[in-house]
Amino acid sequence: MGPIIKNIRSLRHLRDYKNKIETYIKDLMLKARNDGHEEVVDLSEHILLAGGKRIRPMLLILCYEMLGGKNLDEILPLATAYEIIHTATLIHDDINDNAKIRRGVKTIHELEGQAKAQITGDWLFVVGFGLGGQYEKDIVDIMSETCSKMASAELKQIEHIHDTSTTIDDYYSIIEGKTAGPFASGCKAVAILTGQDKKTQDALFNFGMQLGLAFQLVDDLLDLIGDDRLGKPRGLDILEGKMTLPLLLGIQNLKNKDKDKLLDLISKYHLQDLEEILHLLKISGSIDYCRNLVNEHLSSAIRQINFINDNPSKKMVLELAHYVRSRYD
Repeated sequence: MGPIIKNIRSLRHLRDYKNKIETYIKDLMLKARNDGHEEVVDLSEHILLAGGKRIRPMLLILCYEMLGGKNLDEILPLATAYEIIHTATLIHDDINDNAKIRRGVKTIHELEGQAKAQITGDWLFVVGFGLGGQYEKDIVDIMSETCSKMASAELKQIEHIHDTSTTIDDYYSIIEGKTAGPFASGCKAVAILTGQDKKTQDALFNFGMQLGLAFQLVDDLLDLIGDDRLGKPRGLDILEGKMTLPLLLGIQNLKNKDKDKLLDLISKYHLQDLEEILHLLKISGSIDYCRNLVNEHLSSAIRQINFINDNPSKKMVLELAHYVRSRYD
C-alpha cells in the first residue's frame, strides 16, 4: 500500500477506497489486454500500478459521499478518469524533463524510448476521456477545459525552465493549471454529479483549488527536504530547471553575496549542491514562508466547505486535506 495508508494511522480506514480504485484500474487494464492491446497495457501498468497514492480519486469519492452520493459505481469511473489522465501527464512530463525515475521505478521513455512513452501517455488520455465521457455534458466540458489549461500551463512551465526571472505570479499560474486545476474541477464535477446548486459547485471548486495549491507547495518542499521514501532523489526540480516557489522566494529575499551564490548554484546545479542551496533558502526564510502558505491554503480550503453539514465522509475529506500537510511533518 502507498504512503497515504502506511503513514497516517487515522486514514487507515481509507484502505477499502484505495483497494476499490486499484481493482477498478486493474479491471480496465485487463479488459484492454483482452481486447488485444497488450504492449500499451504493459507500458501503462508500469507507471499506473507502481504505487501512486491515489489522493485524487479518493478525494472525489469522499466528496461524492460527503454530498450525499450513495452508489460507488456512479463515481468510480469519474474518479478513475482523473487518476488516469493525471498519470498520462506524468508520462509526458517525464519525457519533457528527461526524468529517469517515477514512483520508484524507471520512467517509460528510459526503458523503451520516447516514442513508446509518448504513445502510452496518449493512450491513457484516451482511456481517461473514455471514462469521463460517460457523464453529462457539463462534466465532460469541465474535464476538457481542465486538460486544456494543463497543456497551457505545461507550455508556460517549459518557457520558464532555468529562468530565474520567473515571477511568483508565473509560478501560481503554472501550478493552478497543472496541479490545482484538476483538483478543483474534479471536486466541482462531483458536485454536478450529485445535483448540487451553483453555490455548492463553486464552493467545491474553490475547495479543490486551495487544496491543490497546498498539495503542490508541499511537493515543492519535499523536493528539498523530503527523503528517499518518495521514490526519487531530492533536488530533481532544480536539476530539471523548474522554478519552484521556495527557490523564487530565496532569490527574491537574499541580498548581495548570498543571492549571487544561490543564483550560481541553481545555474550550475549538481545534486551534491542541495545542502548548500537548502542552507541559503533557510537563511532567506523561504522554507518557513512556504510552510505557512501551505497552512493558509489548507485553511482556505476547509472554510469553503464549512457550510456542509457534518457527516462521516466530510470528516474523512478533512483528514485527507490535513494529510497533505503531514507529508513533510
